Amino acid sequence: MEVLKEGLLKVDPGLLLWTIITFIVLLLILWKAAWKPIVEALDARSEKIRGDIEAAEKSRLEAEKLFEEHRQMMDKAKDDAQQVIADGKNDAEKLKNSIVEKANQEAKDMVERARKEITLAKDKALTEIQAEVVTLTTEIASKVISKNLNPDDQKALVEEALEKLRTVQ
Repeated sequence: MEVLKEGLLKVDPGLLLWTIITFIVLLLILWKAAWKPIVEALDARSEKIRGDIEAAEKSRLEAEKLFEEHRQMMDKAKDDAQQVIADGKNDAEKLKNSIVEKANQEAKDMVERARKEITLAKDKALTEIQAEVVTLTTEIASKVISKNLNPDDQKALVEEALEKLRTVQ
């Protein structure tokens, strides 16, 4: 116990008083010289962190806004692409219908021309037949006039004329 009475745990009132005075003086010096800059540095750091957080929040909101705009642009581009495809299909369908209609019209025109040509050929053939009939009739009439025919001869002449008509056709 002697160590306790004279050792580190021995309380000396003079030393205790000077330790307290030194502590208070040191505390006052720190209060005047260091406390204010430390508090200001901590406040400045706190403000900087707050500003950084606000800037990060602004950046996040701006990024979300840009992302939304980009998404809308992509949706619009997709809609535009679908519209272009639909317009292309419509144009192709119109072109196909136009080509089919034109081909049908040309076919109708060709059929009409063929009908006209057939009609003209038929009319020409009929005209030729009529001319041949007139010629045959005149021949028969001249033969009848030149001969006084009996009914059998007349029948033979008519059959001969009809046979000539059949060969012309």
